[in-house]
Amino acid sequence: MYEDLLLGGNQFVPYSKMDGAKSLKATEWNDFDQSASREMVALDRYTGAVRWRVKADHGFLHNGTAVGNGVIYLIDKLPLSIEKRLSRRGTMPPESYRLKALDVHTGRPLWEKRRNVFGSFLAYSEEYDILLQSTRPSRDMVEGENGERMIAYDGKTGAILWDRPNTYDSVPILHGDRIICQGAMYSLRTGEVLTRRNPLTGVVAPWTFERQYGCNYPIASEYLLTFRSAAAGFFDLGSDGGTGNLGGFKSGCTSNLVVADGVLNAPDYTRTCSCAYQNQTSLAMVHMPEGEVWTFNLFAEAAADAPLRRLGVNFGAPGDRMAKNGTLWLEYPVVGGPSPEIPIEVTGVNDVAPRMFRHHASLFGGDGPNWVMASGIRGAERIRLNLGDGTERPYTVRLYFAEPDLLNAALRAMTVTVQGRARLSAFDVAQVAGGSRRGLVREFKGVLVSDTLDIDFYMDNSSDLDEPVLSGLEVVAEDW
Repeated sequence: MYEDLLLGGNQFVPYSKMDGAKSLKATEWNDFDQSASREMVALDRYTGAVRWRVKADHGFLHNGTAVGNGVIYLIDKLPLSIEKRLSRRGTMPPESYRLKALDVHTGRPLWEKRRNVFGSFLAYSEEYDILLQSTRPSRDMVEGENGERMIAYDGKTGAILWDRPNTYDSVPILHGDRIICQGAMYSLRTGEVLTRRNPLTGVVAPWTFERQYGCNYPIASEYLLTFRSAAAGFFDLGSDGGTGNLGGFKSGCTSNLVVADGVLNAPDYTRTCSCAYQNQTSLAMVHMPEGEVWTFNLFAEAAADAPLRRLGVNFGAPGDRMAKNGTLWLEYPVVGGPSPEIPIEVTGVNDVAPRMFRHHASLFGGDGPNWVMASGIRGAERIRLNLGDGTERPYTVRLYFAEPDLLNAALRAMTVTVQGRARLSAFDVAQVAGGSRRGLVREFKGVLVSDTLDIDFYMDNSSDLDEPVLSGLEVVAEDW
């Protein structure tokens, strides 16, 4: 539908009309995998009267159709599956493929390209008046479509803006002035690879995101990518903090996690699936900031040999999460999915292995993110975090504390040293915070580290409890 028009393909192309087909019954239909039609028809949406129609030389690919700014763009070519069948018969694909631009109201030709028509997918940006020709590779869509090339055209004139051998393995998504693909992001204006600053090392590397196994392909809203990643998966474009999951159900083999007007709609497309997920139902969800959101990612692989310059260690957490200040908090130990390996050693009091605790974030208040305070480590005597490459640099070190137990008068008084210097003495978290399950953050600037950051904990003799507690450790190089 476009304004007052209904646009649609008319009549699938039969085998007998297929280029180069021989000895095939006239009644045997190929339907081009029901992916192409022999003509495009525009109807008045109110009366049903035909406004215009145009015939294809080969077939208008349904996914090779885009509309915007009063123009309809069409790819007129054989689908890849038909080209392969012709190739097996010794017939080369025809050289008369076309990329056409028509006035959407009248069907009048505006421009046409007969060279470099290779794609099966068109996407158009009304904002930038750019048409993108590509293929649509996917794990479970059309076999044999390799994402190896993109061409961008000026929508009005058809002039080629850029033609690049960009690689991608999902259907390209136009998102503002970006092209988002599985595994890569490109500039819509130039076709160049877009990069991000690694949140752990500061090293600039190509932007990417990860997803686990499963069918379908990513789709996007303004702030969210949705897809299957084992269960229903998402990537928050706003925080750029990793891939998350909505547990308990899977997304459909057809992409069905659709975001609109603040609601994530998930109609059930899994009735023929045999996957053993607990819930099989249609549902809709709204954003709840107080809910816990955990992600996984492999940022560190992009700069494995670079020193760590910004990091949050979230002891006992069930996943990773990006904080509003730009610190990526990584779970320790890893339990929630793939996560960068933290070069850290934790030694327990009297060589007894430290114990983790975890509660729901809604039970905690006070300073600092409650999702950092809600979990932690008991009984750590020394923490050694390898940050450097031998070059001494100053770091800001922040320690995140919360008393996890509901205490009355019991004391957990401790001394904390950083790089051998006492920073906290007779420090009782619950007493200073004004109660249990209330966060405290203590910051120390100018901590010099060349290789290893050492933090030691000692219980005071006056303490009623014999286990130090710590929820999180954040380090930020001061030249970040």
